[in-house]
Amino acid sequence: MNAIATRIAGRGLAALAAGLVWCSVNVGIAAEIVEQSQPRIVSLAPHLTELAFDAGMGDLLVGVVEWSDYPAAAASLPRIGDAFRFDLERILRLDATHALAWGGGTPRDAIAGLEALGVTVQVIEITTLDEIADAIERLGSLGGRPDAATRAAAEFRARLAQFRARREPARRATSIFYQVSERPLFTLGAKHVINEVLALCDGVNVFDDLNTEAASVDLEAVLARDPMAIVIGGDEGSESETLWASYQDLRAVACDNILHVDPALLVRPTPRVLDGARKLCAWLDEAAGHAEDSACRIDRD
Repeated sequence: MNAIATRIAGRGLAALAAGLVWCSVNVGIAAEIVEQSQPRIVSLAPHLTELAFDAGMGDLLVGVVEWSDYPAAAASLPRIGDAFRFDLERILRLDATHALAWGGGTPRDAIAGLEALGVTVQVIEITTLDEIADAIERLGSLGGRPDAATRAAAEFRARLAQFRARREPARRATSIFYQVSERPLFTLGAKHVINEVLALCDGVNVFDDLNTEAASVDLEAVLARDPMAIVIGGDEGSESETLWASYQDLRAVACDNILHVDPALLVRPTPRVLDGARKLCAWLDEAAGHAEDSACRIDRD
C-alpha cells in the first residue's frame, strides 16, 4: 500500500475528499512513513519558518514554502509549495510528522488534507505584537526547545516594551494606506498585526475597518479615504510609482509621502517587525519635521 493510502486508510471517503481535492498527488509513493523520535516539521508560511528558527528549532524543519528566506539557513531547505498550495507528495517523501499552519492564511482544506494523511497540524495565529512572543514559546514546546524559546520570547517582549516606552503619542495620528500589491490593489485589514505596527509610529491604517487580514480594494476607495502617507511593500522604482503619480490631488502624493519598505520587516509577524517599525517611525518623524506646506504637516507635538 502506498504512503498516501496508508495515511488515509480508515478515515473514510470524507477525509479522502478533504485531503485530495485541493491538490493533485502522484499516488506512486511506495515508502512507508517511519516513526521519528523528534518531529519532522514543514512550515506553511515564511513567517512561521522564521519563528521556528527564533524558537531554536530550525534544525527540525524538513521543508518550507517559497519566500522562506530568513535566516540564511532557511534558504537551503526543500520547498514544498507556496503559502496557499502545497505538494503533498513532496511532504510525504520528507516524512513530515508535523506542519505549521498560518491561522489567517493557510487554506482550511489544505489543513484538512494534511490531517487526513496523519500529519499533525499546529495552527499559529498572530493578530497582535504580544502574540509573536507567545507563538515563539508555543513552537519551542513543540520542538522540545522550551529554554531557547523562552529566552527569545523574553528578548522580544523587552524590546517591544522599550519601543513603546520611548515613543511619545502624537497629537494626531497619521492616516496611512499600506499597499501589498498593485494588481490587484491589495491592502491589510483590522485582523493584521500591521495595525499595531503603525500605531507604534503614531499611524493609523485607513482600512482598519476591514474585518479581515488582507483584502483587495478599489482605487476609488483609497482616493476617498485620502491617506496622508502611502507605504508600499516592495522595492522603490516599481510600477506603483506610475500608479500614484497620476493622482496628484491625493495628499500622500502631493506631499511626497510615499515610502517603499521591505515587507519582510514590516508585515511578517516576527521579532524583526520592530526593525521595520523603527524605520517607519524615523521616516514619519522626518516627514513631520520637513513639511513646509501646512496641508502636508504631520502633527508630532
